[in-house]
Amino acid sequence: MHTQRKNLIFIHGLGFNKKIWFFLKEKLKRNFKIYTINLPIPIKKNNFYIELNNFINTKISQIPYNSILIGWSIGGILATLLAIRNQKKILSLITIASSPCFMKKNSWPGMNNAQIKKLKKELIYNYKNSIKNFINLQKNEQNKKYIKILKKKITSIAQPKIISIKFNIKILKKIDLRNLITKINIPMLRIYGEFDVIVPKKISYILNNLLHDNNSYIIKKSNHAPFISHFNEFNNIFFKFIKENIYI
Repeated sequence: MHTQRKNLIFIHGLGFNKKIWFFLKEKLKRNFKIYTINLPIPIKKNNFYIELNNFINTKISQIPYNSILIGWSIGGILATLLAIRNQKKILSLITIASSPCFMKKNSWPGMNNAQIKKLKKELIYNYKNSIKNFINLQKNEQNKKYIKILKKKITSIAQPKIISIKFNIKILKKIDLRNLITKINIPMLRIYGEFDVIVPKKISYILNNLLHDNNSYIIKKSNHAPFISHFNEFNNIFFKFIKENIYI
């Protein structure tokens, strides 16, 4: 691999924090300069779109050139918005279990309002158990020890503020990037879980057709966090993509 290290920027999913990337960062830190971006916390009582736009403008100004964006779930939406805003800084966009539109629409699979309400309620009123239960779903014979460590690390940080949870739920409900994503001209990699009920694998086929590429991978027997449950397979896909598209 090329000796010059590129910048790798992680954006986590709703309800989580930067510790979700702990083992992935340990794996990749020899090859990349690693940064993390937290989900937005609205500061002012502005219009939702003004707040989101301010967040994107602030973060894109802070991102160094020659960066690779990796967004998981809602983090994928934010990574996509950053890439759309300034592709000159971004080498590639990688999304994990994410969608340009999380809500179910005509001929578009996604979440319904009942699922969104349930997610919001669980994160506000039953945060720690919700996080632990989600992480436990990623457990298998190969990663039992790591799952235990990961749960401790994630829950060692204070839970997200309610104002942040509500704001980011609005991102899931209101943002639809299906038209804008076609304007991205940098290499993209999209990774999905075969049994993901939040971002159905059918989206991978739709986006392949929409973007005229085959850069979608479905990791078998995984759900909404394949980078945890199928760590080695995820890394194999990641490095293959990087080798073919970044280090030429």
